[in-house]
Amino acid sequence: PYVPDEVREFIIKHIATVAQIEALLLIGASPEKRWSLRQVAARIYASDAETARALDGLCSGGLLVRREGNFFLDASAENVDMIRKLQEVYARYLIPVTDVIHGKSRREPAAAEFLRAGKYD
Repeated sequence: PYVPDEVREFIIKHIATVAQIEALLLIGASPEKRWSLRQVAARIYASDAETARALDGLCSGGLLVRREGNFFLDASAENVDMIRKLQEVYARYLIPVTDVIHGKSRREPAAAEFLRAGKYD
């Protein structure tokens, strides 16, 4: 009930880990700034490897752009608006937001196992 439907849908579509949401909110807070992997990792308290996976996923999802080893926000009006909403909800309802992220990761392996077992007829 604390996470509005459009924010929940955004998380389910674009966010796989807490590191991703932290990186997105960090970069989204300064859309004009260019961030190196190490700068992001230091600010979100994650390893370089975890941060690289998070940033790659955000780039693949069309939220960030990577150019010359730096990352920055794809500052479309839609992205900026949704990141603002996400920031507001995350600041007030951290646990419910992380529950959405973790619930998604728990459901995905179960769905994959279900499909592998041939139980989709």
